[in-house]
Amino acid sequence: MPRPRTLLLCLLALLMLRIDSGASGRPPVHPALAGLPAELVWAWERPEDLRWLPAGVGVAYVASTVLLQGEQALVYRRAAPLLLAPGAARVPVLHVDLSWRQPPALTEAQGRRIADELLRLAGRANRQVVQLDFEVRRSQRPFLARTIGAIRARLDPAIALSVTALASWCLDDYWLHEIAADEVVPMAFRMGGEQHALRARLLEQRGFTRARCGAAIGFSTDEPMIAVREGRHYYFSPQAWSAARWQALRGASRSSIPSRP
Repeated sequence: MPRPRTLLLCLLALLMLRIDSGASGRPPVHPALAGLPAELVWAWERPEDLRWLPAGVGVAYVASTVLLQGEQALVYRRAAPLLLAPGAARVPVLHVDLSWRQPPALTEAQGRRIADELLRLAGRANRQVVQLDFEVRRSQRPFLARTIGAIRARLDPAIALSVTALASWCLDDYWLHEIAADEVVPMAFRMGGEQHALRARLLEQRGFTRARCGAAIGFSTDEPMIAVREGRHYYFSPQAWSAARWQALRGASRSSIPSRP
């Protein structure tokens, strides 16, 4: 029979383990994400020559766009040229737009069309990671959650599913705790009318602390960087990338974000 002191120590250890697991609440890291670079640039639907990117920096590029309008799901595949160095990490991104002229019905068929296209893009990833960029209104969240769940159920388990998220979804308006994605990338830019208050909060807490939102973060080249805890950084540029723009970004990063090993 264990001594009372030994038993007490065991119980305390178990309690601390449960508290730590509950506090993080994070799913295990998908093996494909573990092998993804710590920094990636987003390449939007425009001509991009990124052969100059430093080794070890990946590219998440818009490979297709799906426009939802009425009961339609119109697919537009990338037409703009994209030049990358051999071996550069490539993450194909499916961007989903919602028509404001013809509000989408958000039918099951539209959800299947999104899933079909993302699964098609998965074959273009050389790091076994695909990303869904899909912003919705509050009333449309169930559709997004169902779509992500359907994609994850059909996607090869060896391939990781990354999704972007509005900053508010990872702060007070948090609703992603049961989302089926392997990585959530909250965007710390274009944060709306409360952007100054939100930026102050992110500075104070050094990034997003919600369980599903702490492993990655998105920045924009035209907004100030903030020091964060997140391990992976995605960078958006409203203009075509250039070596000079990247160097300016790195200078801003060094002054505000802890350097990477």
